Amino acid sequence: MILDWISLENFRQYFGRQELTFARGHERRVTVIHGVNGAGKTSLFMAINWCLYQEGVENVGELVSKEAISQAEPGQQVQTTVELSFLHRGERYLLRRGLRGRKGKDGNFEVDPVTEFTMRRTRSDGQSERVKNPIGTMNAILPSNVRTYFLFDGEKIDNFAKPETSGEVKEAIYLVLKLEILDRAHRHLEVAAQEYRQELKKVSSDELRSLIERNEGARTERENAQLRLAELQAEIVSARRKIDDIDKRLRELENAKVLQQERDRIEKALEQRHVELDKITDRIRDLATGAYIIIAYPAVKRAIEILDEKRQRGEIPSSIRQQFVQDLIEQMRCICGRPFADGSPEHQRLLDLMRTRVPGALEDDVLDTNAALQPFGERAERHRQDLDEAMRQRTELVDWIRDLEAELDDVQRQLRGSPLEQVRNLEEQRQGFLRDIDRYNLEIGALAERIENLTREIEELDRDIKRARKDQRRELLLGRKLELAQQAADGIGKVYEIFADDMRSSIEAKTKEIFKQLVWKESHFQDIRLDENFNLEVIDRYGMPARPELSAGERQVLSLSFIAAMSRISDEEAPLVMDTPFGRLSSHHRNSITQCLPELADQLVLFVTDEELRDQARANLEPRIGAEYRLEFNRNTSCTEIAEVIR
Repeated sequence: MILDWISLENFRQYFGRQELTFARGHERRVTVIHGVNGAGKTSLFMAINWCLYQEGVENVGELVSKEAISQAEPGQQVQTTVELSFLHRGERYLLRRGLRGRKGKDGNFEVDPVTEFTMRRTRSDGQSERVKNPIGTMNAILPSNVRTYFLFDGEKIDNFAKPETSGEVKEAIYLVLKLEILDRAHRHLEVAAQEYRQELKKVSSDELRSLIERNEGARTERENAQLRLAELQAEIVSARRKIDDIDKRLRELENAKVLQQERDRIEKALEQRHVELDKITDRIRDLATGAYIIIAYPAVKRAIEILDEKRQRGEIPSSIRQQFVQDLIEQMRCICGRPFADGSPEHQRLLDLMRTRVPGALEDDVLDTNAALQPFGERAERHRQDLDEAMRQRTELVDWIRDLEAELDDVQRQLRGSPLEQVRNLEEQRQGFLRDIDRYNLEIGALAERIENLTREIEELDRDIKRARKDQRRELLLGRKLELAQQAADGIGKVYEIFADDMRSSIEAKTKEIFKQLVWKESHFQDIRLDENFNLEVIDRYGMPARPELSAGERQVLSLSFIAAMSRISDEEAPLVMDTPFGRLSSHHRNSITQCLPELADQLVLFVTDEELRDQARANLEPRIGAEYRLEFNRNTSCTEIAEVIR
């Protein structure tokens, strides 16, 4: 996950709409946000957390801009929203979280406790689709319970290095490295039988009856939604026309035409790569649908072996047909014409042959099946190779798209930082139109889905819906499912133990490597250990535990090394967003961290005071800063404006 831009409207001291774009290039991946204490750094940091997870806020009423409330008329509604755009695995996502409140006649402000949260994913054709499970999708991208290890308060970061916090270290590894998934699977399997029983109780047709009462309202709502949809589509056409006009003007300006031509090339390449990504994703989906051939191959291979064994023993095909033996028994006459008596050795031998011989029709079926199964192994291997190749191509495309996005960000950053005011203004207008299109698409997708749902409801309102109240066969299967669930839970438990120990060793080695880069007493601190009980320990040159001797700054360095190590080992593409990261560090530690930190994160966002980032620390970060903003606090209004520092 790489952050793209954020927009705040009436959020705490950010009155009106305030926006900023994060740096996300390969080299210039650092965003610096300056502000004096109280200017709004923590509020902006809170906005990111709230938009992503609705966390970090105790009282939602405190989120609404007091200036917006004071300017509202009695009875007027005030809306607070945060929009956040980010990139993940070649796709763009747009989150929107908002809340509303109303100013009463007595001047009090009442907030609706229910917040709006939507997520949209942008397709390669520029259109967006609503993500139906935004909370689950966000947690799959970057789980909420690991957010504090990527978005954290620098003043509290040294908690991991305190002697009494082995539990926090263990929990961090547990969450960031997805050990929670294994543990959760184990717990869910344990209670699977109860969940199956509960499903039978949920069957009800009450909700369908209520649709009849909503018939008129649904039709009216659908008509209004269709009108609004047409308006938004017209707005998008207008915005795209304005973007084309801006691009044309930038191509004509001497100071901007080279950069605009480069942007044209990158955007064209991005469009092509997204088309290719869609095609290869469809290909992978088709291959995955037919992947049963790979799963079934071990059973097929065993079936072929059994048939071969029977063939070697002469059982298939049989040397004597069953019908021929049956005729001899019925005639009570040997093949040579000699009769035999009931119960004689000859008669008994023929009866034995009847019991051991396979019926002719079944034998033919078995032989046909054997012939059909023989090429199965070759097909399975070819299918596996095709799937591996498709996955490799998709990975290459995702990397390609990420590189192109980084190039595009660099071009846009240069245009925004142009010494020519006309170029800067045009680029800012262009970015504004793009954000407008994102918002229009956000609303269009929601409207389109609502219209589809309303149409489906209206069509079903006049039908008699019947649901099965009970499925006894399903109930009979629950016992077997529980047995399988327990076996799976035991297996997952063993996998968990092995994986957890392996990850602990890997994090120990990576933490040691990073810590030695950052700490100034590298000759004194010889080793980092993370034992079986997840105690994070520093060993000095005498081989003795030295964590209690660490200064507050050294504890912060150790904690940062641990967090960076988890990020590297987990292979998660995620930003490091740090609020007040250097306040407790000495100049030497600050210089070491600013020199190394950009290399340890895919994207770095720093909320700092001017005192935190100066002299050598500033010089270390300067070549890596791609975006810089200053929070300007107005003492007369107690409001903050986000001002970009033109580089």
